[in-house]
Parts: sequence; C-alpha cells; structure tokens
Amino acid sequence: MIFGPKFSKLAFAVATVASIAGAQTLSAEQIKPDGYVNNGSVQTRIGELTFENGYPDKETLEKLYDERDFQRASQAYLWALPVVSMMELIRSSKEDLGADFGDLVLVKGYDDASHGITANATTEYLFGWYDLTTVGPVVVQEPAGLIAGFVNDMWQRPSVDIGMPGPFGGKGGNHLIIGPGQTVPEDAAGYNIVQSKSNYVFILTRIVEPDPVKKQALQDGFQLFPFNERVEPGKTKIVAIAGRDWNSNQPRGMDFWKHVAGFLNHEPIEERDRFWAAMLAPLGLEKGQEFAPNARQAKILEEAAFVGEAMAGANNFHSRFPTAHYADGTNWDMALAHNLNQRGEHYDQLDERAAWYYEALTTSKGMTSDRPGIGSTYLGAYRDSDEDWLDGANNYALQVPPEVPAKNFWSVTVYHNETRYLTQNEQKIADRSSHMDLLKNDDGSTTIYFGPTPPAGREQNWIPTNPGEGWFSYFRLYGPLEGYFSREWVLPSIEKGDW
Repeated sequence: MIFGPKFSKLAFAVATVASIAGAQTLSAEQIKPDGYVNNGSVQTRIGELTFENGYPDKETLEKLYDERDFQRASQAYLWALPVVSMMELIRSSKEDLGADFGDLVLVKGYDDASHGITANATTEYLFGWYDLTTVGPVVVQEPAGLIAGFVNDMWQRPSVDIGMPGPFGGKGGNHLIIGPGQTVPEDAAGYNIVQSKSNYVFILTRIVEPDPVKKQALQDGFQLFPFNERVEPGKTKIVAIAGRDWNSNQPRGMDFWKHVAGFLNHEPIEERDRFWAAMLAPLGLEKGQEFAPNARQAKILEEAAFVGEAMAGANNFHSRFPTAHYADGTNWDMALAHNLNQRGEHYDQLDERAAWYYEALTTSKGMTSDRPGIGSTYLGAYRDSDEDWLDGANNYALQVPPEVPAKNFWSVTVYHNETRYLTQNEQKIADRSSHMDLLKNDDGSTTIYFGPTPPAGREQNWIPTNPGEGWFSYFRLYGPLEGYFSREWVLPSIEKGDW
C-alpha cells in the first residue's frame, strides 16, 4: 500500500489510475514512490494489493496483517536465538540428563560433546544452572589453577569471567551472583559481587590443566551453592552424561516459540526489547499470558520459524557485516564478531549477535581476548578457496603455517552445518590439535586433511567428513599471541585436495 503526503502527487496518481479504468493491475514500478492508489491493484512482492476509494479490500486487509505478523516473527526469530538455545539447554539438562539447578554437568571427550552446539572434544567442560528467583544470590567458588570459564545471563552476555581470564587471574576466589531486583547481602564482604540481568544464570568452566591429578583437584574444587547455605554448603553434584543424548541448539517449529514464551514469562523485559515484545503480542506471545496460539497465529509462527532459520543460516555462513572480517586473502571469518554487551555505537548488534548464537553457545571476555597469551579466539570457515561451500563428499587440506601464535595450544574442529554439532562418524574424530601427535611438514607447517577417506600415511592428521552433509570448521587459538593480533601470522583458506 503506497500513500503519499503531497496532494499534488495524490491527484496525479488518482488521475492516472482512473484513466486506466481503476481495476487494472499496476506493477510497483508504475506507481510513484510517493504516490497513492485510490482504486485499483498493485502487484508487489507479497502479491496483489487491491484498494477501493483508498481503502484496502477485505482480502488485501487480511494479507497485510498476515504479512506484517509474518515479517515480525521472522525477524523475532533472529532476535530470540540466544535465549531459545539457553532455554533448550535448561530443558535438556533437567529432562535428558537429570541435572538439577546447582548441579554441574561434566562434558568429557567426543561422545559427551557431540550434542553441545559447537562444543569441542579437546578440553573438558563443567556447566550448570541456577534460578535466582528460587534460591536468591549464589556463590561460584573457583579454585586456583588452569581453568577458564564464565557466568552468562540468558542473552548469553558475560556477567563475569572465571579462572585465568577473570578478576582473580587464576588464583582462586569467590563470586556472588545477584539477580535482577535482588540486593547485596550485608555480610558479603570478600566476595566479588556480580549483577546478573536475568533470573536464570549459566555457569561454565573449562579445565585446561593437562595433568590428570591436578585436573581432578580443580574439578573437585569448583563449587556452586546458594549464599544462604554458605556456612555448611553441600558438595556440588557432578552429573556424568554417560552416553545420553542432550540438546543445546534451537528446536524447530512451535517448540522454538514455546521457549520464547517461557523466557518472556520468567525474565524481565529490558528497555531495548520492548518493541520486540510488542511485535510478538499479536501472535500470542505476551508476558503474563499463556501461550495458546490460534490456527492463524500457529500457521504464521511455523512458517516464520522455517524462514527465520534460513535467514539465520545465510547471515551466519556468509556474513556481510564488517566485524566478521579476519584478514585479506583468506576465507576464514571471525566467528565471534560482536561486542560482549551486544551493542554497537549507534545500534544493538542484531545480525552480528544472531550469527554467533545460531551456531554457538555463550560468550566471555576470555573468548574475545585482546590480551596476548590470555583467553582464546575463534576463526570460522564455511567455504573453500574457490568460494564453494564445504562439502562432506570432497577431500580438502588446510596448511597450518609454522609457529602458530598460541601460548597454550591450537585446534581444528569440524561441525555439521545443520545441527552445529560435532561431525558424527564411526571413528569418533571431529578435531585435531597441537596437543596430539601430528605429522609436520619439512618447513614446520602442519597439514590437516578433511574428507570421507584419509590420505595414505597421513591418517593421524585427518578429520573424517560425511558425503551428503555440509560442514564448517573452527580454528581455535588458546592464549593467542601478538602474531595473531598483528596479522603477521594468517591462516590460509581450506583448499580442495586429491588423494
């Protein structure tokens, strides 16, 4: 529907439409940008729109409302990606793994990590949840040693880093996590006070320590408990995955929107999100209301979930925002390409945020390190050097240059592009790292091979892929050094191979 504020333009448009007998269909190009349709039809990208005396006819009216709600829901899919994956992880932790709030789930090795969205099998994880509305402020007790983790709110913004990248610098200490509307207890001296913007809080730590005895001591020393139980806190329960399936990516269809509804009813709505809440209300998603969409709403939401995910995939796998640029002459991108508070100078980073949270889970200061030797960084590759999508039926090679600027180690991991989980194969191999016994070339470089079959004699440098599947890769540097930040060292593109 095209309306114009200037009566001279309006009169011109009305006369034009009248001269062609009113009911004739016009193309959008035949209507002035600031014109007005009084009687007639216009063919648009959403179909034919028909007007009678300047009013939309009944069919056009319904089409415009449906399209409005569909467009809003499609964009709201991108907006809601971070919280939906968190809601799904809460559900799966409780229902699939039997982990209650306050427990810690241990993710150890390929089988455990296979259902964590872009998890890796190189380092062990401990993660858990609390609902601050039920227990009040909680204590995160971190031991001294080689650990690195964080506390995230439901938008996956870091509330505080844990371990080496955190305020205690790996020397150990106690954090006190305070929820929205909660006050700091009077006897909280000695705690690092952390204000969460959400009622649910997610706590994760990686155990980077390679020595098995020290590693176990760090696992035992990492404790969670409510502040009101601090005098005699119970031992934090560790839940082993033990071969059970679990989920951390966004569910499809109506299950996506059920998680949005659950989030809206449990968490405060921030000022920045009030317009999003307004756009979802006509679709049955409203704070304080049961989510029970009618047939019209359900149909729009189902289709919007499909289109929204397609948009999320395009936005992620072929990023068009400048912060994703890693270096000239390579197809690797900055996988985590938004600010930790998800805000730019003049706008909140909707597309940048959606790209990361479609394929990944959580952020922290340590994951976007700008301090040489501290934290980690993530590069992502989705296309080869010929600009073709990475295909599980093809053979590829990645030439990792010598002297990788990583203080601790580096790793290459392969993920299935549909699930964003580790690639599944009978060899149970999805990554290779400098911790492993890899073959090196004469110049000190390391060639990593990808494909359905290994190159003869180079099996230990090979990551299997599956024909009929797309895939992408992360290259992680743990403790990135100055050569990475200055781009004196640049990772080249993945190239098609032949063996």
